[in-house]
Amino acid sequence: MANVTFDIQWREAMMELLDQLEAENPEDPSLAPRDLAEYSCIYIKYLQIYRKLEECYDQMVHPQKRLDIKTALEGTIGRILEIKSWMVRLNSLNDIIQLDDILVDLKLTPEVLEVSIPRYYVEDRQKELEDRSKFLDALVEKYNVKRNLESGISLLAALPEEEAIRCIQVNERGRQGRERARIMREIRRQQVFEEKIARMGGRAALTHDEAATRVQAAARGFISRQHTKAVTEAELVFIGMKPPQKDIATDPQNKMVKNLLRRKVVQSENQAEYNKALTTLKLKVREMEGQDMRETIQDRVNTWFVEHRDPSTGEYPDFPDEADGGSKLILNPPVMEEPAEEPKADAKKGKGKDDKKKGKDDKGKKGKKGKKGKDEGDAPVKEEICPNMFVKGIEGSVQEYVNTWQDRDESTNFFQKYDPELVKDALRPLVFEEVRFDVDEEMRVLLQNLKDMVAAERAAKAGKKGKKGKKGKGKKGKGKKGKGKGKKGKGKKDPTEGRSMESLYAELVSNSIVQPVPNNRMPDFIGGFNYLGATLEKAGIVPDASMAQVRQTVSEYCILPMASRDLHQKVPNAKTILFFGTPSCGKTLLSYSLCNAIGANFFNLSPRNTDAKYPGKSVALMMHMVFKVAKTMAPSVIYIDEVEKVFCTDKKKMKEYGGVMHEPFSRIKKELLKETKQLQPGDRVIIVGNSQIPYLCAKKDEKAFMEYFQKHMYFPLPDYASMRILWPGLIDRHGGRLDYEFDLSTLAHISEGYSAGTINQVCRTMLNDRRIEKLDRKPLSVKEVLNFLCKFEPVHKDTDQALRDW
Repeated sequence: MANVTFDIQWREAMMELLDQLEAENPEDPSLAPRDLAEYSCIYIKYLQIYRKLEECYDQMVHPQKRLDIKTALEGTIGRILEIKSWMVRLNSLNDIIQLDDILVDLKLTPEVLEVSIPRYYVEDRQKELEDRSKFLDALVEKYNVKRNLESGISLLAALPEEEAIRCIQVNERGRQGRERARIMREIRRQQVFEEKIARMGGRAALTHDEAATRVQAAARGFISRQHTKAVTEAELVFIGMKPPQKDIATDPQNKMVKNLLRRKVVQSENQAEYNKALTTLKLKVREMEGQDMRETIQDRVNTWFVEHRDPSTGEYPDFPDEADGGSKLILNPPVMEEPAEEPKADAKKGKGKDDKKKGKDDKGKKGKKGKKGKDEGDAPVKEEICPNMFVKGIEGSVQEYVNTWQDRDESTNFFQKYDPELVKDALRPLVFEEVRFDVDEEMRVLLQNLKDMVAAERAAKAGKKGKKGKKGKGKKGKGKKGKGKGKKGKGKKDPTEGRSMESLYAELVSNSIVQPVPNNRMPDFIGGFNYLGATLEKAGIVPDASMAQVRQTVSEYCILPMASRDLHQKVPNAKTILFFGTPSCGKTLLSYSLCNAIGANFFNLSPRNTDAKYPGKSVALMMHMVFKVAKTMAPSVIYIDEVEKVFCTDKKKMKEYGGVMHEPFSRIKKELLKETKQLQPGDRVIIVGNSQIPYLCAKKDEKAFMEYFQKHMYFPLPDYASMRILWPGLIDRHGGRLDYEFDLSTLAHISEGYSAGTINQVCRTMLNDRRIEKLDRKPLSVKEVLNFLCKFEPVHKDTDQALRDW
């Protein structure tokens, strides 16, 4: 793809953003969106714009264009999350919104709703993440910490030597028996064949011509069948019933991938040149324009000294503190509000009016109960509207695009290098601030000298020395310092004060609380879309969330808000989210995937993982360390498996489900609630709880458990649509492939009730190296897959129903 392709795509996205803003805020208020269907259309449109901007930012090689695209992209992400939170409110607080009927009306496919993960979350921090990964690997090796295995694989306990030998002997004897039986079958088959030939009068010797004729017939038959098969396949390809075979050398998709990778290399080179130019051009701007800036600031400040000097005493005003803005207050004085001066002109009159108004208000309040209908008619209720915190930012990015890039001639910038003039325009405010800071220091010294001269003149006239004022000032300063110390002492003492972040991180790694995660990605959570969701809702049936909807919702709540600290502060976000579902349904896989998607640290606070670590009261220190490191090294994911047992207080149930544990499951509950309350927007820390039996918590435990998690996500078993995608996807992931004639529909129906993790285990067991080598000669069949599938148990209906009821 050429540079102009992404320039056009960027222009389209910005124009569509402008259209969206006009659609959301029309001149006629009656045309503004109100119901769920209207906001759903806006939400889908924003998703399309977001996908365009994300691709532009990923592939644009011009460094300054990328900065403006990123501003628009983050504004669009924020707007998507705002609209989604409002749609959830309109949908009776149900996070899963069925949009299939809207898609049909708009003539769009379900792929439009797929929330792609912004690639810049990880790519822009590539160097930081690589350094952190190396540090983590070194600590894991140093402390000999066990790594997390690929999701779904579990290590078996080591067997004693005698038992291992016995297992090998049993398997070898079984293999020998099977081989012996196979040889005997072959011998028996040969005997039956010989007997048949003998009954038919024995084998007659063929002449050379007869033998040649039979060989020719067999060869011609084989060639004819091959030709017929090739013609049939060509016909199927021609009518579109079978995909054509791809030639890797001429495949356009492969060419496009290579081109995109080449663009990433050019992008990094242009970005490096731009970063280098920022330093050189900043020095150049300071050298060329710094003196003019200095003189301008000095003239304005000197004028301010003269204008604000006391004419009677000759005293100079105090220079504004740097914390208040310094000379900014002189260069750009705040606008005084005129209405504040009005009451002074007629204080008595104003007071009387206010009193009368207050009296009327009080009467209104007292008479509310008696005159309810009248009051309601006079005071209209303010209608709630969708939050629009990001609208101004989007308007600003559109305006910036129009002013800077829309009509810009780039015919001479074929290689998309940075524009020096634009760089200088961006650097001038920074240089001005640096010059202003230097001038402020000089002017403070000058002002102090002028004050000393005035004081000396006054002292000379009065015959006194001007030392008392200086002493008083010194005492005042000391008093302020003392006050500051007193306030500081009131804060809670940090138990890890004086320790570096590296030492805290290393300690958590040594205790296997900070863990490296498997390289899972969001697309690894394979599943289809529910095409009948809205239809079922209209019939009064609440449908399960499809696997695609689960993936989409997790992306919106856990990944998109983590783009930056500023975005996380503004968008509606969840601090805690609960994943619950049957075993092996993808909860842990998705926890790892969201961690990799945002380049987050992974803290494992599962009770079984932290058992016998930080015993007794030192659990408070552990929790403090985890949350302190998580907030400092954000973004972070805090993962808690079997989280329902943390909130369960029933000792009988704990004995039944707990197993051998040194510490109670609920020992982290108090500190967990305390530390979670202290999380603020902008901390970029999310707590993910996984549960297979959330109904374990009953009565008061259930209330505490439910209230702790802001979002609850049910992971359903794969339905038919998901199974049709899941089987080919997992077989392909494990190195296999399905033949065109493979009966996938039958397999999808038969495997209903099995979890995605179980199907993954079936594919891993079935597709060993030896079987993969034979795929060309012997393709996979449904019967072969079922032979392996029947060795695994499906999820019991009662287990699935219990989770649905909960």
